Amino acid sequence: MKNVEIYQQYMYSYPHKTAYRTLEDVDIRDYLPRLQEKTENSLYFHIPFCQAKCGYCNLFSVTGKETDYVDAYLDMMEKQVKQYSLKPYIFSDVTIGGGTPLYLSERQLERLFCIIEDVMGKREYPVIMETSPNQTTEEKLVIAKERGTKRISLGIQSFREEELKRLYRIHSPNRARDAIKAIKKQNFSCMNLDFIYGIPEQTKESLKETLKEGVSYEPEELFVYPLYIKNGTLLKDKQGKRAENTRMMYDLVCEYLSQKGYVQYSMRRFVRKDYVPLASAEECGFGNTLSIGCGGRSYLGNFHFCTPYYVRQKDCKKQLDVYLSTEDYRKITHGFFLDKGEEKRRYIIKNLLFISGLDKENYKQNFGEDLEKEFNLLNIWKEKGYVKEEKNKYMLTSEGMALSDYLGPQLISPEVKGRMQEWESRFFTEDI
Repeated sequence: MKNVEIYQQYMYSYPHKTAYRTLEDVDIRDYLPRLQEKTENSLYFHIPFCQAKCGYCNLFSVTGKETDYVDAYLDMMEKQVKQYSLKPYIFSDVTIGGGTPLYLSERQLERLFCIIEDVMGKREYPVIMETSPNQTTEEKLVIAKERGTKRISLGIQSFREEELKRLYRIHSPNRARDAIKAIKKQNFSCMNLDFIYGIPEQTKESLKETLKEGVSYEPEELFVYPLYIKNGTLLKDKQGKRAENTRMMYDLVCEYLSQKGYVQYSMRRFVRKDYVPLASAEECGFGNTLSIGCGGRSYLGNFHFCTPYYVRQKDCKKQLDVYLSTEDYRKITHGFFLDKGEEKRRYIIKNLLFISGLDKENYKQNFGEDLEKEFNLLNIWKEKGYVKEEKNKYMLTSEGMALSDYLGPQLISPEVKGRMQEWESRFFTEDI
C-alpha cells in the first residue's frame, strides 16, 4: 500500500450527491407512497447555518446569517412540509443535522420542533441532533430534551488548542468541556463525541491525550475520523497537509478504544459495549429518508434527490436563496434514479463497510443473483486479506476495516465515477 492515498472518500452513502443531475417533470407526490411500503422511515431536517466554516468542512452550510434570514428559512421549511402533505405517512425517527442546528435561537428551536410535531403528531419518537461547542447552551439542551431528543452528537475534534487552530475551529477546549457537562446534565440516552486524527503536526501522544479525556466523560458513542482535505475547503485552499503517520494514528485509536470497552462498528464509529445503539447493526441499504430544507438528501426507494450540492460559500448562499424563493417544493429538479446495478452497489457498500457484514443469502434474495459471480472484486479482496467469510457473510478483516476509504470507492460504478469527476472539474478546475 505504499504511495497509495488510502483516505480517498468517506463512503457513508451511495451514490454521492455530486453524481446527481437535473431532473424534469418529477413530482414528489408520485413517490411519497413508497413511505407506506416500509415499516420504518426517517425524517431529516437540514439546518445549513454555522457560526464559522471549519477548515475541513465540505458540507452544505453557510455562515453569518442573521435572525431574520433564519426565520425566513424556517418559514420555507414549514411551507415545504405543508406542501408535501405528510399526515398519511408514519416516520419512526427524526434527525436534525447541519450545519449547526443549535445555531438557532431558543425561540427558533421551539418553532422547528413545532414544525416537526406537525408531521409526527404528539406520539413519542426519538430525535437525533448534531451540535457544536459554541452553540451548546443549557437552555437549548433543555428544549431538545423536552422535545424527545435521545442522541446528541458534539463535534469537538481535539482538546488541544493548537490542533483546533490548525483545523480552523473557533471553539476552545474549555468551551467543549462546558458543552459536554451541559449535555451530561440533561442525561440524554446517547452522547456522541466527534474527534479527528491526522491533524497537521498532531502526534500520537496528543491524540491519545484527547481520546483519554474524551473517554473520561463516558460517551455512549465516539466517531473518530481521519482528516479529509477536500476541494473547496479552507484547508485545501491553504495547502494544508494531513499528518504523515495518519494510518498509525488509526491503529492507536482502535487499540485504545478497545481497551476502554468500545466496540468498533465501522472504520470511524465506536460504541460503548454496555450501550445498545439507536441505529442497529442489521442490514441496510433499502431504508427511506425524507429531507426537509436546503441541502438534505432524500431516499425514496431507488429515487434519491436533494437540492444541488455545493461546497464554496458563494455557491451555497446562491442555492439557499433559490430555496427561499421556491414556490412549489413538490417539483423535484435534482436527483438520481438508481437502476438495479446501482442498487446492488449501494447495498454492498452499506453493509460490507460496517459491522453488519454482507450476507450472501440476503443478497441473493434481494437481487436474485450470485454475489461472488457479479462482484469478483470481493474474492480478490479476500485473497489480499481485506475480507473474510464468516457465517455466510463477507466481513472486513481488521486490515480491510482500516482501508475502508480505499476499498469503498472501488465499488463506485463507472457512470457514477464519471459524473463525480465531471462535477469536480466543473467547480474546481483550478484545483485539479
